[in-house]
Amino acid sequence: MHVALLTILSPLSLLLLWIQAPSGARCELQTVYEWKYLDFLWDSEEHKLAAVKAGEYNFSRVLPSDLAVAKDGRVFVSHIGYAGVPARLSTVTSRLGPNSGPLLAPYPNWNWHRNGDDAPGDSACSGITSVYGLAIDQCNRLWVLDTGIPEVQPHAGGVKGPAKKICQAQLLAFDLTRDKLAKRIKIPNHIAQNDQGMSRLVKPIVETKGQQCDHTTVYMTDSVGHGLVIWNGIGLFRLEGEVYNPIDGARNMSIGQHSLSIGGGVVDMSLSPNIFPYEPRYLFFRPLASYDLYAANTRELTRSVYGYRIKYFGARDILSSQSVGQAFSSDGTLFLGLSSEMAIACWNRYRELAKENIVIVAQDKQRLRYASGVKVVPKTITKTAEELWVLTNRFLQFQLGKMDFSDINFRIMKGAVKDLVEGTKCELPAQLKAALRRRKVNLAYKYPK
Repeated sequence: MHVALLTILSPLSLLLLWIQAPSGARCELQTVYEWKYLDFLWDSEEHKLAAVKAGEYNFSRVLPSDLAVAKDGRVFVSHIGYAGVPARLSTVTSRLGPNSGPLLAPYPNWNWHRNGDDAPGDSACSGITSVYGLAIDQCNRLWVLDTGIPEVQPHAGGVKGPAKKICQAQLLAFDLTRDKLAKRIKIPNHIAQNDQGMSRLVKPIVETKGQQCDHTTVYMTDSVGHGLVIWNGIGLFRLEGEVYNPIDGARNMSIGQHSLSIGGGVVDMSLSPNIFPYEPRYLFFRPLASYDLYAANTRELTRSVYGYRIKYFGARDILSSQSVGQAFSSDGTLFLGLSSEMAIACWNRYRELAKENIVIVAQDKQRLRYASGVKVVPKTITKTAEELWVLTNRFLQFQLGKMDFSDINFRIMKGAVKDLVEGTKCELPAQLKAALRRRKVNLAYKYPK
């Protein structure tokens, strides 16, 4: 597979090969929620005790992975399907547990999270098995990518929950206006898995076109099978290649005093915004075990099913450490969670893709350990300003069995995008800001196709 290691620039930004700007400023992120461990809004105390006795709830096994913020203010959290995790998708409630933090309400309800031994026939596979990633589109649909595979946690101390059935991977879309399932897409094994039968579908990235989401494309990362699965609104297909593979020299991740060998391919991705007329959109991604950053034109990705060639762009060894979550702002700023630095870094895609243009804008050695979920929430939802939301979960300590549940382990934080990037190289370059202003004033101007 051909990989062109080039900077991605739109025609309007070709003049901006080098723009000097102040070095990175740092801004504190505000803590929205925090937990020592995760507990749920049970039907009753008897319900909780029965779940504990059956091995269906063990607070030390519940790990939050991703978040999504809806326009009605609800915050959704996904949970990896380890034994002892009673629900794999939830919303944060206003009720507090006695010691844990805000209680979580299973979404849509408890019936969606029944374990295999509890459900007759095949009904277990009509529920939710294990969820890493979430996405909410402009039509108020929550997209949930279910791996279908119960997870096994190292260092679990011999504690086992009830057996869970291995199900087919599935992509679910919930209508958040009615809290009803709007779409269920079963992903066949020959697409979900590579030739060796390996798979873990992690994050969905949703691209919609039209005011009513007339056309929807969902890109899904496969971190274990090292590939990309695409649903184009009609069918599913799979892409593989060297850009999706982990790098041997980047398999050791260190955060503070903890180190772990990782072998993950692509975990998270993000879509560049369409700021200027006729500007293409790019899907940015990188393997977890790498220091690289790649991208491809989404038109080429979706047309590849018909035999068209994909030209990948990017840079190798561009990041100072492995990155987990990432997201784009509306001005083309890509935010990334850097692991070893315990920081949020950013880069504006209208600047050269170079190390000197990647800036740390938030850093905290306690609160920013393993930024698993990174989302930019638009001002149409916040009602104030565009915000960066970050979920951290101390994943390395969790995997090593070194969690201290008397300490704060999980957090959701936020900060205004403007405050984070102002005065840094992550701002949209001044020339392009001027171009945007002219566009708004001169509405009759016709851009060439």
